[in-house]
Amino acid sequence: MTACILHGSTPVPHDLLCGIGVAIYDFQTLIAGVLAIGAAYYAARPVWRQLKDTNLQTRIQHRETLMALLREAQDRLARVRKSVADPLMDLDRLTIDPAGHVEPLGAEDAFAIEQRLHGELDWYLLGLRGTEEDSIEVLKAALKIAMDDLLSTLNDVHWIEHNEQHDEDHDISDADWVVIRQRSEEAQTLAAVKGATVRSAMRTLEDAQAKWIGDLRARIAKLDLAIAAAT
Repeated sequence: MTACILHGSTPVPHDLLCGIGVAIYDFQTLIAGVLAIGAAYYAARPVWRQLKDTNLQTRIQHRETLMALLREAQDRLARVRKSVADPLMDLDRLTIDPAGHVEPLGAEDAFAIEQRLHGELDWYLLGLRGTEEDSIEVLKAALKIAMDDLLSTLNDVHWIEHNEQHDEDHDISDADWVVIRQRSEEAQTLAAVKGATVRSAMRTLEDAQAKWIGDLRARIAKLDLAIAAAT
């Protein structure tokens, strides 16, 4: 067997050297590919790190947006409740006796409650119309209809007591005056029913707002877990 001398004294078979050379030749593409992948991996690490940091920043910004929405929703809910709670409670006190029977509402009381409720929710029902989820907007519209109906009924109760059939502002026929008086008498007992309708619409809206607040909290909690895992 022909042998080659390596490092002065150690004999290396020629076939072994040839085999190594052939192996290197045959797998040079694979070796180059592995080296290229390794180089690409180390080159890409800063890019992936930057992408990870970008995703983390996006999550943090998204969380801040959701927190702002949550605070705003909570403030709206609290303010809506406060705006109508006392007037509606007084309306119940004036129109429902301890046994639960409906009592007619007097003209002065009707006027006072109308003044307290008139325009009280305009900031929300009109000024912030179209700023919430569609399901909540539908309930806001329903509340506005119920509120307008109650205000109209309260006005019917006291209008005839504060106006004359014939004066510088009115010249109402006897037939129309009879209709107005009859409508006023009916409104005295209808006020309690209209108030209950407003309260029901309020309760439904509050439930929807509370659900939205709960959804926001759940989304924030999910983001908190993702942010914690990324840091």
